[in-house]
Amino acid sequence: MLALIVVVLVHPWIPQSRWLMVHMVTLGLITTSIMVWGQHFTEALLKTRLGDETRARQVTRIRLLTAGIVVTIAGMLPSWPWLVLLGALMVSAALVWYAIALGLQVKAALAPRFVFTVKAYIAAASLLPLGAVLGSLLAFEAGEPWQGRLLLAHQILNVLGFVGITVTGTLLTLWPTVLRTRIDLPVARRAAHGTTGMLIGVLGAVVGALLGSPMVGVIFLLAYAASFGWVVTTLVRLSIQSARQERTVPLPRFPLLSIAAGVAWFAVAQLGLLTLWWRHADSPLSSSLLAADVQQLTAPFVAGFLLQVLLGAMSYLLPVTMGGGPRALKGSLGMMSRFATARVVAYNLVVALVVLAGADGTVADGVFSMLTLGTAQIADVGSWTRILLSLLGFVVLVSFLVLMMLAVRASVRLRRESLPTPGIGAPSASTPPASPAAPAPSATPATPATPATPATPATSASSASSASSKPPASPAESTVNRRALSGVLVGIGSVLGVTALGTSLDRSLGTGVGDDGAGVSPAGSVTPTGETTTIAVSMAEMRFSPDVLEVPAGDSLVIELSNDDEQDVHDLVLASGVSSGRLRPGESTTVDAGVIEHDLDGWCSIAGHRAMGMTLQVVTGERGSEHDHAANMTGADELARIPLDLQSAPGAEHTLYDARLPESSGPEQRLTLEAVDVPAEIAPGLVMDAMTYAGTVVGPVIRSELGARLTVDLVNHGAMGHSLDLHAGQVAPDQAMRTIAPGESLEYAITTDHAGAWPYHCSTMPMSVHVSAGMLGALIVPPAGLAAADREYVLVQSEHYLVPPGAPGAAETLHEGALPVSSAKIAAEQPDATVFNGHATQYLDAPLVAKVGERVRVWVVAGGPSRGVSFHVVGAVFDTVFKEGEYLLAPENENAGGAQVLDLASAQGGFVEMVFEEPGTYTAVNHSMVEMERGARALITVTD
Repeated sequence: MLALIVVVLVHPWIPQSRWLMVHMVTLGLITTSIMVWGQHFTEALLKTRLGDETRARQVTRIRLLTAGIVVTIAGMLPSWPWLVLLGALMVSAALVWYAIALGLQVKAALAPRFVFTVKAYIAAASLLPLGAVLGSLLAFEAGEPWQGRLLLAHQILNVLGFVGITVTGTLLTLWPTVLRTRIDLPVARRAAHGTTGMLIGVLGAVVGALLGSPMVGVIFLLAYAASFGWVVTTLVRLSIQSARQERTVPLPRFPLLSIAAGVAWFAVAQLGLLTLWWRHADSPLSSSLLAADVQQLTAPFVAGFLLQVLLGAMSYLLPVTMGGGPRALKGSLGMMSRFATARVVAYNLVVALVVLAGADGTVADGVFSMLTLGTAQIADVGSWTRILLSLLGFVVLVSFLVLMMLAVRASVRLRRESLPTPGIGAPSASTPPASPAAPAPSATPATPATPATPATPATSASSASSASSKPPASPAESTVNRRALSGVLVGIGSVLGVTALGTSLDRSLGTGVGDDGAGVSPAGSVTPTGETTTIAVSMAEMRFSPDVLEVPAGDSLVIELSNDDEQDVHDLVLASGVSSGRLRPGESTTVDAGVIEHDLDGWCSIAGHRAMGMTLQVVTGERGSEHDHAANMTGADELARIPLDLQSAPGAEHTLYDARLPESSGPEQRLTLEAVDVPAEIAPGLVMDAMTYAGTVVGPVIRSELGARLTVDLVNHGAMGHSLDLHAGQVAPDQAMRTIAPGESLEYAITTDHAGAWPYHCSTMPMSVHVSAGMLGALIVPPAGLAAADREYVLVQSEHYLVPPGAPGAAETLHEGALPVSSAKIAAEQPDATVFNGHATQYLDAPLVAKVGERVRVWVVAGGPSRGVSFHVVGAVFDTVFKEGEYLLAPENENAGGAQVLDLASAQGGFVEMVFEEPGTYTAVNHSMVEMERGARALITVTD
């Protein structure tokens, strides 16, 4: 918990911070708590007591789990997927061991009454290993659609399965214990059938997710929700039963409220998942549901459900476990429930507002307005509001630790006070100790009725009498009710105050906008008319139609948005922050833009689409006002060049691109190129939101022979449409070079009849963006009779254009910490980096090698998207030059000529040969100096 607090405080400076915080809760707090308390409850429920020798094995299990969590985090932060997989296997091993241990205890138990809860633990623990492995596969960046499928299956197994079934099974016995009421064994057994239904629902929903079948997933998710509802019905009846009981000592308020709120959020999250999945029931998952969609459910599941159930349970179990007698127990439970109502109300209101602020639609806006008592709308929420609300929720969570320490102190103090002073009032050996006025609650859920047993025959008459004429509320009860009401008001007031402060800051600082920080045109106050203007807008061929939306000032604007493009994904982002989300071809949605007070810009945020003219304007009825484009910009210049560190080595996550020419593959070869989106370092510390073939900026070098048959299978695992253009082939582009949607594939077959150094690249528009993002490579076809060289290397030059941090569009990235490609810089021809084989300093840190007297051949391709290369090796003279299918210079020519550069325009290729006569370090550069200074150079180390 302390580590989580530290991470929350410093998360802006930690890579993968969102993932880290989520998994410190789920893997760290939740999973560890389940293993510790699951073992405790199992012994209590089965009426067994394990020997002391088993405790060492239990500690070893916890250590294995902790080590697996640490290894997983250590692999995820620097993006080392194999280390993440190792950590997941360690976590899985700990949970399998835990499940086996519980199974052995069930087998050894004699007529266990509450065995159904332990069986739920075993079933749930058996799900987590599969969920952990699926989660580790996400680190390999499988690309869409598999990234979305794996994430959905991962969340279903771990949250609905492992945690959901464990918590539900526990509540069947823990909830009546907290309520101090009885649950009859037959009732508990009937309710426990719900956990079996939940298990079936989880397994079916996972199959639906992995198969890409929303309909299957929705059916099994409904079965899961119905089974969970069956259990919750029993829990609600117990609550009503407890409320009707008379008691002299009030129930601990915080455990009850926190657990109940967590269960409610669990139901809401299930409903959200059902709604999300149902919206895509008429289309395959491979073309509709992305990882970004699934991540919308993280906050309800983690902040709403998991944390509240955990803290609520701990607030009851820790004091009860400490014991110390009725007085000490009452004191510690009371301390854990200090300000309970205010804490629970404030926290849940914060979670609700944060979740709603990220949602779209009139329903979300209406609920948000209702929860804030009409003082704010979703459109008012910007970065400051989110930060302040998050801080308030964080303070509430931290208060648990503070109160826990105070509860421990109170328990210790009260136990000391209850000890008799030696010689003064100490009971004699013949005097029996006085019995306590009321039995203490048990930490053991096996006997939930102990503190509040049904009336015995001797007291049944008085019970009946009291039931028929219930006395008025006591002063203590009235005080509790007043405190509860005060807590509600304090909780609501604190959240409303923070929200008002945040929205005020957002308006004054211009941060009440979307992720890219774009603002809106300044305007005076406009009185809402109460009218709604509805406009249908179509997206196709890089255009919005219509692209000018005329709306009377003060009207609410509703946009019926449809993607009528045949192949491309599109979206609509308004400068107010309203976004449609990504729409696949054929999909449609309704965008509620709110009340329009002034002119407003809109655009498609898909990389490069805005630069190609995919913009629109919302124009109000006000005349004579000029649209202020400058108001839509942040302080950062979108054309500002990003400084490069060309003196440092590549980052630890960068893999050296092998520059050696591959061996010949013979007269026929078939290979697969997978289009994937990855964060890729192109210079030390500079990470690009890359589109790639096979996961590297500059795809793998392909070698083919003259007359050979080459077949390439292109598989699109990216988030948008991609294609392939092999320059060495002679094929009609219509089919072979067509754009394929995410999840699709195509076969591209050519015969390499002509020698040369040929580029290949993505030809999906805007082509310059896709190539600059890394979708290029080299296809080498050696000329006939080419003599063998001692060393043979391939260098592909590419230039890259990135959005500066803080500039418009900087947040439109698929990977945290990466910068997207800048269409504006491409249009202005202002690259940030020009590199060989995808990285500016990789061959400075790991030079190419040769020996004195060896013939070295270097194939060079000017990959673009726009710049050529003047290839030169400092200290060497080329005796052979081959360019665009022909020799320009051969060894021992009659003029004794040599060459100093191989000049290639964009998309041209060739090779040069040289023989080094002295040992030393030589530098291969683009002799266009500005390109060299942007990173286009490589070292060649020559030894004797």
